[in-house]
Amino acid sequence: MIGAEVTFDVALPKVIWGWLVSTNMWAKSIATGTFLLGLYFIKRYPEQDNFFRKWIPILGIIFIGITLLATVLDLHHMFKFWKIFFHPHFTSAVTLGAWVVSAFVIVLIISFWSWATGNKKLFDRIMIPGFILAFFSTIYTAGIMGQATAREIWVFPVEMVSMILSAMIAGSATYLIVDAIYGNILKEKIRREIGYILFGSAGLQAAIFIGELFFAKMHNEFSYKIIQILTFGEVAPFFWLGMVFTFIIPMILVGIANEYRRYRYAWIASIFALLGLWLIKHAWLIAPQSLPLS
Repeated sequence: MIGAEVTFDVALPKVIWGWLVSTNMWAKSIATGTFLLGLYFIKRYPEQDNFFRKWIPILGIIFIGITLLATVLDLHHMFKFWKIFFHPHFTSAVTLGAWVVSAFVIVLIISFWSWATGNKKLFDRIMIPGFILAFFSTIYTAGIMGQATAREIWVFPVEMVSMILSAMIAGSATYLIVDAIYGNILKEKIRREIGYILFGSAGLQAAIFIGELFFAKMHNEFSYKIIQILTFGEVAPFFWLGMVFTFIIPMILVGIANEYRRYRYAWIASIFALLGLWLIKHAWLIAPQSLPLS
């Protein structure tokens, strides 16, 4: 075939997707989660929408910037990323994701301009396309993982749900931290609702991981070996700390915060949730790559 190019002609000797990809997914969860939840609270509580109109673009630009930086640094041919835009192949989730995230960046810039100039109507016009772009920016990584061959625990439907829940955990945790730093300017009912979102999202995602631990061996031997690496292998410290930090501690502390109105526990829970989210994403990314494909 004319123009054919050999990309890999030997077995992969090491982990290809490392901590930069974990950071990419973690930061993207924060950027998209704060955007999606911010839109929800703008519509639900218009009397206090100034908080969210301010922090949606600021948090979004910071963390989508970290996402893009991690992506570029992880590229094996860093200065050839322009080919995705000028010679695209839309059968690849990587290409689709690059286009969607780029469009999402434009929405974030427009939303920042809207806040800086006080032009609320401008942001209102881009809410729906922004919601769509944020949603697909959240889940496109699940498509990339789903296209990977011989990685049985990376199944697109499950990964898609997991990415959405990660965005909800990251978005709610980030807003609770920002609110605490700026002196609890959100109304109590909003703060409580954000806490419930963090609690519920953490519980649902914990159920997904626990399900994988118990039922992976029923799938095939390869999946079972991956679970053994997660629970007892080289990434076990990341996995178990991630489980405790992301799910157990936040659910307990948010429960105390909302039940006894001690909201200082909520932002502590949020810090643990964000730290744990990176750890568990890293473990889930590395474990399948630790086994040979044949």
